[in-house]
Amino acid sequence: MRWMMAALVALFATAAQADDGILNPDEGGIAQLRETLAARPDRAGFVCWVVYETQKGGMHQTALAALQDCAESGNAPSMILLSHAYENGLGTDASPELAAHWAKQAAMTGYAVGQYHYGMALLRGQGVPADASAARYWLQQAADGGDENAAEVLKTM
Repeated sequence: MRWMMAALVALFATAAQADDGILNPDEGGIAQLRETLAARPDRAGFVCWVVYETQKGGMHQTALAALQDCAESGNAPSMILLSHAYENGLGTDASPELAAHWAKQAAMTGYAVGQYHYGMALLRGQGVPADASAARYWLQQAADGGDENAAEVLKTM
């Protein structure tokens, strides 16, 4: 898995002759991905996938800033992964409020997984006040979008 990450990150490396004769100076990796995302938002899907793989590979703190950039760029799966990071304290302090915030942002894009997670936060009162009516709304949106977990939860409400 790490070899794949290295190969993908290398795609974004800037080949240049440095004053000291070193090609591709040490800086690159996540910092380069963040620069690429800022300069080329049309590559968000690919860049955010690499960040996702980095985060899921256990490099939580390294990936956090780039994950934030991806979420802020509107990438709904990154919003959910950032929500998960805040919920579980992966690379950052745990914050149920920020976890719920990012789940809501993903839900508002129409992403069924985000709708499910935000509905569950509302149902459980995690990071937001418990609100069964709002939870039902978001879970129904998720179920209508094809989320089977949401459909199962709705059967029990």
